[in-house]
Amino acid sequence: MHKSIKVALAGAAITTLALTGCSGGGSPSSSEGAPAAGEDLVVDGEVIATADVYAAAQEEDAIVFYTGGSEVSEQQAADAFTEATGLEVEIVRLAPNSLNSRILAEQSAGQLAADVIRISGEDLIAGIAESGAFAPVELTDDISGGLIEEATYEDGLYYSSFDRVYSFGYNNQIVDEASAPQNWADLLDEQWSGGQAGIVQVGAGGSTAALTRFQLDVLGEDWMRDFAANGPRIFESSAALTDAVARGEIAVGPMPIATAYAASLDGAPITIATPEEGAAAYPFYLGATADAGSPNAAAVFVNWLLSTQGQTLAAELGDYPVRESAPNPTIGDVELPEAGSEFVFRSTLEESLDNLEADAALWTEIFGYTG
Repeated sequence: MHKSIKVALAGAAITTLALTGCSGGGSPSSSEGAPAAGEDLVVDGEVIATADVYAAAQEEDAIVFYTGGSEVSEQQAADAFTEATGLEVEIVRLAPNSLNSRILAEQSAGQLAADVIRISGEDLIAGIAESGAFAPVELTDDISGGLIEEATYEDGLYYSSFDRVYSFGYNNQIVDEASAPQNWADLLDEQWSGGQAGIVQVGAGGSTAALTRFQLDVLGEDWMRDFAANGPRIFESSAALTDAVARGEIAVGPMPIATAYAASLDGAPITIATPEEGAAAYPFYLGATADAGSPNAAAVFVNWLLSTQGQTLAAELGDYPVRESAPNPTIGDVELPEAGSEFVFRSTLEESLDNLEADAALWTEIFGYTG
């Protein structure tokens, strides 16, 4: 079993990509430089787009990117993509449940504005796919050949773009090192009672569904009941909980590693743990829409997000890549446990869907949550 590692995110030495002022149709900046007319777009030795697709993409409008991911990490991805390809991205970021409602409403009205969608939640992605919102993206041979088998869904209708990890963190300015929690069992201590701890409500999205499945399966129902007995504050989103920890309104609470990293960019005094019992990993799914206004640019974006360059960026933000050639995730100078280690708890899409309603009902009963 992997020993606990505590990662201080505030001030971590993580490379931040410079913002670019490129506009659509600009020249890409990659290790190969801008391709000449009639040549493929190559980034770090991988073909991201054939010459005809790239030429068509340069004539299209900016990519509209609907995402339920972290605002900071998605902006970094968009900026890196623009730097590499010269194509612009416009981000629409909402919490997964809210984003799902918007997607389905727009799709039903025949007015889906997104070119590319990234979202967590097995029930959400299944509903979006069933609505007909997605169309398969043709991946280049370089990109398709490097993906792990588990990354492809419904014969390429959509993909897993990375696994995000849900651990817990604490405010290192109000929690001293000697009493800081290192493992999930430590969160049951009385010092975190009376609203000192927090948790996000189970219906917030795929992240909380994955966390609940992990807690019930690995930690056990008794752990959850004991944690609830301490009277944690209940939040509507992981961003809200992370902000509360950063401000010192609560001392500790479960949060995704990437969300904690985003908070650290604003100087949040958060330390996040990799506990001995493990942590919940959950996919962020990725697909291009059937009625994309910029279909060629969308295809370039999907290929880039799944490329070694795009997946390396995800790993640098603490997410587990879906590409065999990408490195293990890191936060600053600290490398997280390997994807196949006991630390990483995953459920299949089928397992997640099978347990979703029962887990949510049990969580709601245990925490007395009324919404």
